[in-house]
Formats: sequence, structure tokens, C-alpha cells
Amino acid sequence: MRRAIFSVGAGLAAGLLLAAAQPAQAIGVSVQGAPAAVTAGDSFSVDIVVTGIVDEIITAWDIDVAFDAMLLTNGVITFEVDAFGGAGPDETIFDVVFGAGLTDAFLVSLFADADIRALQCPGDVCGPTLTLATLGFTALADGVPVISLVNWGLANDIKCAENVQCYPPKGVPEPGSLALLGLGLLGLAARRRRVA
Repeated sequence: MRRAIFSVGAGLAAGLLLAAAQPAQAIGVSVQGAPAAVTAGDSFSVDIVVTGIVDEIITAWDIDVAFDAMLLTNGVITFEVDAFGGAGPDETIFDVVFGAGLTDAFLVSLFADADIRALQCPGDVCGPTLTLATLGFTALADGVPVISLVNWGLANDIKCAENVQCYPPKGVPEPGSLALLGLGLLGLAARRRRVA
């Protein structure tokens, strides 16, 4: 009987650890198109792209884009509003704040989820990528541009259906926490066996 309880507890712990090893979310977000090097006066654009889409639709997003203010300046952003319903005041809300070394932009679609899905997933087939915005930069000096997304978390995220945050994933237990839970279950099983 003791072996059976131990086997059940070990099986639960192994199952929890296996579940922890699986990715919690398929999607990711990145900056794409930055050149390897720039010369003062060069102009170029980068895209903010969501990748790994399976069947998610994007209903809203808030991003901060960081860059070296001594090397680059950014004063142009193109929101990809067509995939969110359009640019009218009854269709989307979007704004941007340009700062030295940081561009903060957001877009919220006012369309219903079904309408956004029809735009982003024509024929009910979602593409694996979706461009959120394109940012235009000008080089102030020669160098290697580093452009990155920052501050993912409370204020910077991507929302999917029902306006639920889908990136970054939240509430996903760390593997160490799941391992501790598995050990706790083993301890409870052993204690229950001793009491019985």
C-alpha cells in the first residue's frame, strides 16, 4: 500500500514537472528589420511583430521601444490600424509619446472580437505573424543600433480575445514552484498513510 501511495505521489510530481516544461504561450513579440550598422543621416524602419500566433487575435497592445538616444532619433510611427478595424475615432484609439531613447505607443481596437478576427484571420485562418506598428529612425551618428522592447508587465502588454492579457503570460507557476508542490503532495500522501 505504501508503494502505491508513493507511486501515485511520484506520478503527480512528474506530471506537474512535465506540464511546467511545456510553453505557456505560443506568441512572442520582437523588433524586426534593424540594420547591422548605420551611418549618420541614415533613415530606416523596424517593425514590431507578434509571432507564433495559432488562433489568437490581438485586440489591444501597449509597447515601449528603447534605443540609444546618442545614436538614433525616432519621430515616426505607423500603426497597422487596418488589422484592428481602421483609423476612425469609433474604430480604434491609438497614441504615441516620443522621448529621448524611448517611444511609448498603444492601440486599442473598439471593434467586437468577431470583427477583429475577420480582419486578422481571413477565412478563419490566422497567419503566424502580425505587424503591430512600424517605427522610422534616423541615425545621429555612426554605430550599431540596438532597438528593444522594454518594461513588459503591468503597463506594457498585448491583449487578445475578451481583452485578456496574452503576452507576457501571467500567472504561470515557475518549474521550481511546481516541484515544491509535487514534493508537498508526496509528503501529504506519506503522512496520510502513516495516520491510516
